[in-house]
Amino acid sequence: MEKAISSVIDCSSTPSLPDWRSLLLAQRQVLEMAMSRAPLSDLLKIIAALGGVHLRGRSAVFLVDSDSKTLRYGASSGLDAGYIEAIEGFEIGPHSPSCGTAAYSGDMVIVGDVASDQLWAPFLKLAIEHGIAACWSKPITDSRGIIVGTYAVYHRDNRLPTPSDMEIIELLASTTGILIERSVADSTLQSTIDELRRSELATREVSHRVMNTFQILEGILSVKIRAINEPTARKITTDALERLRSMSLVHQKLFAISQSLQAELDVTAFLSEIIEIFGQVFIEDNNIKLAMDHSESITTSSEMCASLALLMIELILNAIKHAFHDEQKNGRIYVSLTREKNIATIKVSDNGKGLPEGKLSNKPNRLGAKLIESFVQDIKGHLSYKNLPAGSEFSVSFPLNG
Repeated sequence: MEKAISSVIDCSSTPSLPDWRSLLLAQRQVLEMAMSRAPLSDLLKIIAALGGVHLRGRSAVFLVDSDSKTLRYGASSGLDAGYIEAIEGFEIGPHSPSCGTAAYSGDMVIVGDVASDQLWAPFLKLAIEHGIAACWSKPITDSRGIIVGTYAVYHRDNRLPTPSDMEIIELLASTTGILIERSVADSTLQSTIDELRRSELATREVSHRVMNTFQILEGILSVKIRAINEPTARKITTDALERLRSMSLVHQKLFAISQSLQAELDVTAFLSEIIEIFGQVFIEDNNIKLAMDHSESITTSSEMCASLALLMIELILNAIKHAFHDEQKNGRIYVSLTREKNIATIKVSDNGKGLPEGKLSNKPNRLGAKLIESFVQDIKGHLSYKNLPAGSEFSVSFPLNG
């Protein structure tokens, strides 16, 4: 996980001006990690480190404890262990220093000179000992507006935030709110599963909570997209939203099927229904048509259905984005599912321009390629690809249940 964290944050150089593209890319990667259920502690470390890099100081995330009266340490970047130990369990209230007051009032607290701030007076010796001359604290809220923590920035010199600093703090605090809420939702979901397992109530409650999580993240990303003007950053965030919607689509279909209490599902029919809905939602270009051969019926578990559906959607998205020339007419994407004994094969082919030199793009950090690889591993499959006389074909062979 440390390697994954370092890949999100490049601390090799400190930018003199905010690098918004880098910051938004890091935000997207953190949200993807959250969707993959990475531990909250690892995600908070990344968020704290991003503040240190982009705000040229030291940063920390504090969480409101269950008693709602104190703050507990979440993660930090650059803070001494002695300072962290001294402020653990910090009191929330109107007479506390920056973070305690911010969590109490719900307003950002900016202290540009700790030495002259009355609320810091009882802690001035501690602040001087650890080189804290300025402290800014932003409340962290969830989607309901409930304060769940604070995001703090510390500087060794007296300093007030610039308008750009304020925008960065707002972005980091709002992202942290999403991560905390997602973690709480996951914990609640797991508790619900444990308590209501094997009952119809469990199925309905779990689905409701999962869909609420999807809707919260979709809403937040949609708002972010409207506020982003830089084309590359807008495309990055839009790609993340597409993946989220595809997962939501698969979940809705699985929930509907689960109500029939089937132990095994007809995966061919399931994928065919996904394709029909997917084509209506995601394919706006009239020059591209999407179809599936569903002549052979294959049954498998709902878990396998979900993984296959997500894999198929990624392969289709890959074809939509990369397979065709801009001026191409009558584009076709064709899906087939066949079996030979206990091995099934799903193929997604197109009649586009084909793979350059018959190879996949070697561009680093491509989200689609990473997701395809992950879903192939989930089903213990093997991916192959080739150019056709017209277009290309991606094929994944995998063992069926039993």
